[in-house]
Amino acid sequence: MVTVYFATNRDLIGTAKNPKFGTTFNKHGPHAVRLGWAEVKGKSVKLHVAPEVIDTADKAKQVLGSRNVFGRVMRKMAKHSRDTLVYVHGFGFSFADAVQYAAQLKQRYNGRGPINVFLFSWPGDGKMVPLMSYYSDRSDARNSGMAMARTFLFLRDFLKELSDEEQEFCGRRLHLLAHSMGNYALRHGLQGIRHELKDEIPRLFDNVILAAADEDDDAFEHDHKLRKLPSICRRVHVYFSPDDRALLISDKTKGRPDRLGSDGPRLIDDLPRKIALIDCRDVDNSKEDGKSDIQIHQYYRLRPEVIADITDALAGTPPETAENREYNPATRSYRLLPAGSS
Repeated sequence: MVTVYFATNRDLIGTAKNPKFGTTFNKHGPHAVRLGWAEVKGKSVKLHVAPEVIDTADKAKQVLGSRNVFGRVMRKMAKHSRDTLVYVHGFGFSFADAVQYAAQLKQRYNGRGPINVFLFSWPGDGKMVPLMSYYSDRSDARNSGMAMARTFLFLRDFLKELSDEEQEFCGRRLHLLAHSMGNYALRHGLQGIRHELKDEIPRLFDNVILAAADEDDDAFEHDHKLRKLPSICRRVHVYFSPDDRALLISDKTKGRPDRLGSDGPRLIDDLPRKIALIDCRDVDNSKEDGKSDIQIHQYYRLRPEVIADITDALAGTPPETAENREYNPATRSYRLLPAGSS
């Protein structure tokens, strides 16, 4: 059994004994978040939603789901010496799909030791209807920014309330990985934090992984996009591939600017040194469940070379010493090599 912790601004449906999350926003609005954990065994998912009592003026009677869940994560980190990876999924995910993918990452990103995975799930509709589903999900990702910001600020408040002894007891690190349209949601989460704190952005994460980002290639040039992202972490790693068909479709058919996940940032001369660029064009072709090379957009969780590289990044390996890479000074990027070719 695999445990995945989560926060989501999806609508809570089902019963108290069998809760489920749907495809629309929380009934209290897109900013409202519920937290909990999921127990995943094969294709079976058992959800536990942390209880909350927040509609009371008496603070002593308030029950915050964030404290419950973050406390569970911290104890697991301390007891088992585990880092925690926050995962933001992409386009076309139901909540059940997102939990399954999060469970996969927990199992596949353990090359340097076990990790916890904490899922932030925004309400994608779980469908792949051409154009309609994409635009619907993009709108939902944008409108989920404040919910993501609130989750991160809940985390900041939880950490601030810890004693020095409790922080030393834990002694582990937090990371974040956003895939595909999850990067667009992350942009708006970052803007939500800026809305609340201006540019006093707390450093919450050690590493941030942007995988196959369905985000504009000029994102690091503008404050209203991702320019301030390095403030939230120690290092940003951008994984991209010019052959990513999903992003080519996003670029060409939907009138988007060139994508960050296709060729990396548009300009590199003024790019902060905290940002590492990783070209995955030689390791982006994957097979899953007998399917052919349709899975290029999923190399972050399917290709062993990419999984190993991300695992090294999460472990703190400096970009210049990571194995199975070639550096190209002209593009300031590292090109990942297929296994056995170095």
